Amino acid sequence: MDRRQLLKGMLAAPIAHATISAPCLAAIQSSLSQVDPLKVNQQRFLAALDTNPDLIGVLGTDSDFSPRQLKLEGQLPKDLKGFFYRNGPARHQRAEQRYTHLFEGDGMIHQFQFAEGAVHHRGKFTQTSKFIAEEKAGRFLFSGPDSKLPNSLAINNPDSINTANTNVLPVNGELWALWEAGSATAIDGTTLKTKSLINLGEGTQHQSSLKGLPFSAHPKVEADGTIWNFGYALSGHIVLYQLNGHGKLQNVGMVNSGFTGGMVHDFLITEKHILLVLPSLKRDRTIEGQFSSIQFAPEQAMEVLIISKGTLKVVRKYSLDPGFVFHFGNAWEDKNGNISFDASLYPNGNVLNQMTAMMQGKSDIPVSPAKTVVFCLLRNGKVRSYTIDGISEFPRIYSALTGKKNRDLFTLSSIESDVWSDSVRRINLDNDSVDTFTYGKDYLVEEHVLTAPNENARNDYLIGTALHIPTKRTCLNIFNAHNISAGPICRAWLPYAIPLGFHGNFLAR
Repeated sequence: MDRRQLLKGMLAAPIAHATISAPCLAAIQSSLSQVDPLKVNQQRFLAALDTNPDLIGVLGTDSDFSPRQLKLEGQLPKDLKGFFYRNGPARHQRAEQRYTHLFEGDGMIHQFQFAEGAVHHRGKFTQTSKFIAEEKAGRFLFSGPDSKLPNSLAINNPDSINTANTNVLPVNGELWALWEAGSATAIDGTTLKTKSLINLGEGTQHQSSLKGLPFSAHPKVEADGTIWNFGYALSGHIVLYQLNGHGKLQNVGMVNSGFTGGMVHDFLITEKHILLVLPSLKRDRTIEGQFSSIQFAPEQAMEVLIISKGTLKVVRKYSLDPGFVFHFGNAWEDKNGNISFDASLYPNGNVLNQMTAMMQGKSDIPVSPAKTVVFCLLRNGKVRSYTIDGISEFPRIYSALTGKKNRDLFTLSSIESDVWSDSVRRINLDNDSVDTFTYGKDYLVEEHVLTAPNENARNDYLIGTALHIPTKRTCLNIFNAHNISAGPICRAWLPYAIPLGFHGNFLAR
């Protein structure tokens, strides 16, 4: 595996500013001393927040949330025991400067503990090297992928700006806080204390050679605990990982996808194969910023690479109509080798602009919503697909069915709101029936997760957080997974709002 090629591809955009000479940098700093774009962004956002309370979800916080017992509304199920963890960017501003993209904020892990008839919450920033240094300095020190600081410190490797802000994965008694472009970070699952960066090569022939390589925030875990993941580099090289249930590396490989569009966010597995779906994106290098430079390419087909789990080599390719996907639910293949999978498919890339707009206090950017599309890649090379009505994002399935045929697909949706998700639903893929609960436009609804590995488990609940805009409070909601439309069985209310996050998981006890 050509590690140098991966590192070169990952670092190309983030460290471009670090090559500026000292005299030139001084001149730039002087010219921007009166107009700091990140300070302007902070002022613009706070002014917009006064008139648009929907923006409270991306305001962020500057401190941890101490442990507290939550007020319950309804009856907490007695058999619901364990921890619900979720992760997301929570520190968006420092010293009157504000990031310009939602992906850039420092990550915070939230823990909801269910035990002895009560729900307790705590939230803690992951103590990455970046976070620690900036806390000590009292200001931002590093440029983000889009937010450029005139006095940014040099970025020597991706983990220099690792924000650990996207997902959290329980592994062998601890948590891994996951990012997109660098190492996983080990967290104590009880105290949320940060432990160390994960060196995937430790104890193997690779030793330290895998340090700093991308390890995506969307690993797939099979029923036996096997973990599969990938890492995308801007050069188009994609590293593939296989780990056992204890987080120990079993196999690693690399494919050159040739895709230089700037983002491959998620992937899929079946029992025999890995699926890499390359979206219809290209980078406009005249636009500054790694995320901002990513543009939708309506003339560019999506390409699917089918990779053997055994050899980590590409064995087939398919072309799909142009589109963009953040998240997939699941994939499976039949006895004839036909592969099916679902995708929350966007018709274009406008959702990327919306994330920038919200961080800048704008709320009038039109959203192109995703819909659930089910694809079937036939062994003869043809492709079939059909679309399920309704807006659909953040798909989840019963974890024991990862890579196998699933019937139920749980997603967020939006029925009344044009700002954020306001509903949760269960889709029956056998007959396309939909069971939906709508919180209403006063709520910003986040990803909901299942508490059981399969539908036959006793504690079969769907849980997730939602921010109530009028009262500026977040609530944790518990549903019967088989009767979503009945509404929450129980709600646990926080006395404050917590920043909107991305992904999480439940760990039973």
